[in-house]
Amino acid sequence: MFSIKRISLVGIVVIMVVMLFGCGGSSQVIHKESAEPTIEPVESSESVGTDSKEIRTVKDAKGDIEIPANPLRIADISGSTEELLVLGFKPILTGNTEMGNPLEITPILKKELPDVSTAGWFQTEVNLEAIIAASPDLILAGPTQEKIYDQLTMIAPTVMVPHGFNAFRERFEFVAQVFDKKIEMDEWLKEYDQRAQQLHEQVVDITKQETFAVIEATQKEIRIYSRTGIADLIFHDLGLPQAPGTPEPDPWGGKVTSLEGLATFDPDHVILLSDNDQNVLEQSNIWSNLKAAKSGNVYRMTSRQNYNEAFFALGKKVVMEEIAGQIMNHIKQ
Repeated sequence: MFSIKRISLVGIVVIMVVMLFGCGGSSQVIHKESAEPTIEPVESSESVGTDSKEIRTVKDAKGDIEIPANPLRIADISGSTEELLVLGFKPILTGNTEMGNPLEITPILKKELPDVSTAGWFQTEVNLEAIIAASPDLILAGPTQEKIYDQLTMIAPTVMVPHGFNAFRERFEFVAQVFDKKIEMDEWLKEYDQRAQQLHEQVVDITKQETFAVIEATQKEIRIYSRTGIADLIFHDLGLPQAPGTPEPDPWGGKVTSLEGLATFDPDHVILLSDNDQNVLEQSNIWSNLKAAKSGNVYRMTSRQNYNEAFFALGKKVVMEEIAGQIMNHIKQ
């Protein structure tokens, strides 16, 4: 009886030792895996039977941050969805939505990302529940999301893009650096700038040194643009002469102007941003007396086209071709 008890006791001791060493070994593996170094890339241990994952350390508006080296589920609420497509990524959620309908993605993205979900317009408050439901492994947020940054980081690693939609090239370059895609960005910009130069030469061959203005007209006000969006396309990308008297812009790239202020502002050509002809500008006698209106050198675009397309990579190409085409077709008639 004693021998049986002794054998049982020995067996129990052996089992406890095995369990002790087993737990100790397991503890070492977990500790090693959880201590993620900041160098890039880093592979998590495969000895515990998990999938191999890589991380990269990048610098954003908040400092250094670790992100997946190969993210598969990107939620973009920074306004960079079109640039991500150029770089070879297809976000599963976007904040690039219609100016007038924050739940509807822009027409260009409907073609490129028919199944993408939305979280609202990236320039306003976004829907955190929609982001959670998308289960992202990486979030791109912009300056507008500064107040919810801590909440976003609880959902997934969050990169704070320091440039808003008014700074297209700076935003594009930052996003390309985050994903180590500078070569792809440079190739796209080179092709874009070459096409802009071709269109510049074709337009000025017809218009010579005639001047241009970008005017937005609503039912309540007139705004003359000199930067951002379509104005950036006209004066920077296409390099067309800016009309004398163009006012210094506010942060949105334009300046609200009275009808009387147009009396001394007389461009040869006007790109008119208006969703319809029921606006304060076209209902005035001052408009009909402008040189551009008398000559028929008015090229209509909508405010929706401006804000939905002219601030982003794919849309800029479409809008630039359309405006240059309008000018050349009109002058050749």
